Amino acid sequence: MSTNLIGLGVQEVYVRLSKRTEYGLRAVVQLARLWPQGFIQSRDLSKQEDLPNKFLESILLALRRGGFLESKVGSGGGYRLSRSPREILVGDIIRRLEGRLTQKETPPAPDASPGTVAVRLINQRLTEATDEVLDNMTLEELLEHVNRATAEHQAMYYI
Repeated sequence: MSTNLIGLGVQEVYVRLSKRTEYGLRAVVQLARLWPQGFIQSRDLSKQEDLPNKFLESILLALRRGGFLESKVGSGGGYRLSRSPREILVGDIIRRLEGRLTQKETPPAPDASPGTVAVRLINQRLTEATDEVLDNMTLEELLEHVNRATAEHQAMYYI
């Protein structure tokens, strides 16, 4: 599962989010960049991030219903964050779009094989690590990481 990291030509292997969540995060990062300015229309967001507009509209609607966005109809209308990026956890956005990221497992049977117990322990550690990252990063912090990565990419390009 290899992909191009931020268009830098570096091949990385990592956990994949659904397209719905990926597109939602891309749109929300753009909205965070614009905070607290006015509203932006979904078609403009879709152009900025090269996303399918109809799909993006359904994602934005889910985020609005989840309380992350507010919308305005008419001239000057569109979408914007409903609160400051520093008040929005990335984990909350992802859970809204992705659904539950983790599942409750029943304890292993007393006669479970060592391999079964090992897989369960790894799954437990991965879940804990994922929750730790997602629940301790605000949208503002994510945007800061994006800005640093973008600046580093531009610096490397000009060297």
